[in-house]
Amino acid sequence: MTTIKKKIFNLHILPFLIFLIYYLYSLIIFEAVVVSPHDNIEIEAVYDRIISRILKGDFNSYRIFLSGEFKWYYLDRIFYPVNLFNVILSDKQFYFFQEVIEKLVSYFSFYLLAKFLCKEKTYSIFGALFYTTLINDINSPAPTIFLPVMPYLFYLLISKTQLRIKHLATIFFIGLNSSLVFDYFSMVLMLIISYFIGSQKSYKTIFIFFTTISLGMTIVGIPLFLSVLGEPLHRLAMIKEGFLDIATLELKKFYEMLLPNFTEISDSLARLLRVLILISCFYIKNKKANLILLFIVTTYVLKTLMSSDLSQIIFNNFFVFAKGLNFSRVGNILPLLFSVLLVTILKANQNKVFKKILIILTISTSISFQLYYPTYEFTKELLRNNLKEESFELIKINFNQRNNKKIILIMKDKKNYKFENFIYKVKTGNSFDSYFRIETYKKIKKLIGNSRVASVGVNPMIAPMNDINVIDGYHQMYPLSYKKKFRKIIEEELNQSKVLKDYYDNWGNRVYMLYNNQDNLLLNFNEAKKLGAEYIISSFPLQNKNIEPDYLLYDEDNKTYLYKII
Repeated sequence: MTTIKKKIFNLHILPFLIFLIYYLYSLIIFEAVVVSPHDNIEIEAVYDRIISRILKGDFNSYRIFLSGEFKWYYLDRIFYPVNLFNVILSDKQFYFFQEVIEKLVSYFSFYLLAKFLCKEKTYSIFGALFYTTLINDINSPAPTIFLPVMPYLFYLLISKTQLRIKHLATIFFIGLNSSLVFDYFSMVLMLIISYFIGSQKSYKTIFIFFTTISLGMTIVGIPLFLSVLGEPLHRLAMIKEGFLDIATLELKKFYEMLLPNFTEISDSLARLLRVLILISCFYIKNKKANLILLFIVTTYVLKTLMSSDLSQIIFNNFFVFAKGLNFSRVGNILPLLFSVLLVTILKANQNKVFKKILIILTISTSISFQLYYPTYEFTKELLRNNLKEESFELIKINFNQRNNKKIILIMKDKKNYKFENFIYKVKTGNSFDSYFRIETYKKIKKLIGNSRVASVGVNPMIAPMNDINVIDGYHQMYPLSYKKKFRKIIEEELNQSKVLKDYYDNWGNRVYMLYNNQDNLLLNFNEAKKLGAEYIISSFPLQNKNIEPDYLLYDEDNKTYLYKII
């Protein structure tokens, strides 16, 4: 192996070691890999389980959701070919299989693109590291394979004057594993940008590409079409913010990007790196960099327009079925544009010191993202174990309010601790196994059989993951009629809080037993029983005339109660 090839090989090892930090760090601290529940396991993992049951022959398993009023075609990823692996693998194995594959694909996909654009393998590696970090953020992972493979698609568009059969087969297969809802708008914008960026401008290639990938997306999008052609969805009731409000919010985000919040190091480093990338465009005098900068600004403008109520004008009058779609996902192309801009600047900039700063920031950003969530989880559990309950609740309140001074004062006061000495050994409730409380819900399942439950203070999607029928849950598509029926359960609670009312009425994906005060619940358990719930799973003791006074089960490890509705 030549010296140059050996150097490139060693540089490839660096990103993979960085990505391993997250897993190794988690295992060292918790003896388990921590996962952020938001979206990626609280809904996608549960849907994947139900899809696997359907593929194995349990064709009615989808009725586990929403009192049986959930339809099979609300499982929008049911036709994805990647689901075949879910038949072979366990739920947990499939979850991590997808996560690892997406990281590998996104890295090598961008590396191939960057190598074509800048002809410099070293810069391509750091660009690939940056892109993979951005789209595989543990708190908001890529929803489909499209984002990880987007750089490869972009590469085909700007490098090929004619697409071969193998290219078309690959594009079609990617379309079969992508989403019209999540990916189509950013895909169309990618086509437009590729025409201006690529040296080979072929309308025929772009048209064939567009037709091929659209065909794949349309085939697997059949469930979406069945959903919008069926009974009205809850998304028709969604209300978007006004244009001025959205524009103000986007400007605020841009302002925050220029002034990083150093209480969150990983986010601050990413912001600082993007700021330096943008600033560089104004003095390197590179046409390609300036063109990409223009597309970044254009994308932000489009994202703002399509996130606001202005985007709903046409859908309120013509295409009503598309009213609830999230058109702001056109912004999914931004990580690609920023990463391409990074490698362009590294190639064009002659200042070696500045290049080193960008590379060091890229590495530091990626490492900090790998460390952030395990560190956050460790700190949270450490404080939970050692602080008195009221002090820990104050920490949570001030954390949400970004009041770091108050947090420090609480932590410094010895009176707020349970013990004289710190207990450093902690367990996490956010590993795949612990989050879904497998052993606890086995006991519940044994007691209630095929009866339905509702959950109070507990994520209701945990129950169906354990094969328990439910009336509540987190769903991106479900009947508007069900939303109205479920609202009767939580109506009194919504009337007490404008925040909860707007949350449920104007958005409504989370069909939850929302409440304001656990010591004064205003939930209507009689209405819950009308929807089919016979039991309540709760994270705290319940007292209500419609609930038997004594719990049927209490699991001390997970602080989980089971009650029967009278």
